[in-house]
This record gives sequence, C-alpha cells and structure tokens, in this order.
Amino acid sequence: MLGINGALAAGLHHRHSWKIAALAGVAAASPDWDGLPIIFSQSAFATAHRLWGHNGMACVLVGLTLAICDYRFDLVTRAGRALGKIFRFDITDATLALRTTFTPTELWTWIFVAILASLTQLPVDMVISGTATLGDWELRPFWPFWNEGWVFPMVRWGDVGITLIFIAGMFALLRWPSRLQFIAGITLASVFLYVVVRGLLAVG
Repeated sequence: MLGINGALAAGLHHRHSWKIAALAGVAAASPDWDGLPIIFSQSAFATAHRLWGHNGMACVLVGLTLAICDYRFDLVTRAGRALGKIFRFDITDATLALRTTFTPTELWTWIFVAILASLTQLPVDMVISGTATLGDWELRPFWPFWNEGWVFPMVRWGDVGITLIFIAGMFALLRWPSRLQFIAGITLASVFLYVVVRGLLAVG
C-alpha cells in the first residue's frame, strides 16, 4: 500500500493509468523476498531475513528487473486479466489492454518508480521494527560492501494503527475514484504522522 499510494499521490496514474501504481506496489514489497529461506529452516531465515533483500544494491537490481520485465511483457496487465476472469470483475477491455507501444521515456519512468518504491522499504523497516516478543531488526542498507546496521524503532511490526489507516485509505479510493491523488496523499501523511506520534509517545 505504501508503493501504491506513493504512485497515486505523485499523480503518475494520470498518464500511466493503474499499471504504474500496481508496479509500485509490487516493487515496494519486493525486498521481502529474503524471507523465503524460512521454507528451508529457521536458521536460514535468521541469516537472510532483512539482509539479502533489504539493502540498496538488491533493491536497485530487483527494482530494475521488475521494471524491465513488466514494461516489456505487461505483467501487471496480464495478472489483472487473470484475476478478472477468476473473480469475474466487470472491467472494460480498454482498461486491461496490453501495451502495444514502447518509448524510452516511459521505460525510464517504470525503472525510476520501481527502484524508488523498492528502496522505500529500507527506511520504513528501520522505524517499524520488532514485536512484543522479538527484538528490533537492524538493517544493513550498504551490505555487502559495508556491514554496519541501523534501526530506529518507533512502531512495532504489525501495528494495527498503520493497517487501519491504509484500509481506510483503500476504501476512500474506491468510494471517490475521482480524487485518487488527494486521498493517497492524505493517507501517506496520516501514516507518517501516526508513526511520529507513536514514536514520540514511546520515547516519552
């Protein structure tokens, strides 16, 4: 939701439709691929989580790959078509038309948005960290070149307040589709304010 609201708040949907917001949403969540080693063992998860994917180099490479693949093969549109068939959404053909024209300018927009959206998870995970039973997780954004880690816990991971703000924002987007940019901006500002206030209260 951070990536989606960011793209909408920037007004990118006016020129690139919902596809750019969908890409931003996927890219913003992409650093969490480093949680997959939990399939193999808890020790592998402890080694990889918030390290392999949560660093600047990985975010740039994954964001770049997502952007190029999505722009070339229109993956979010194909996914939208598949979901539309499964859930029988009433979506016009024009909304889900596959990309037929390609321009360098638009490709660079895709690349910039995907990389930026991927990188946003790093500062977010520095301030949203730990649980009632687990300690805070340091991030090493310059790994593997520099092993120094940082964390500035202000809100616990899984905090229901942030979730409720994003849910409210999502329903508002559905209710007032003509005001997407304004609602997305208010949603992001509300999340930021909530995190700051919770952090100040925790310190106090």
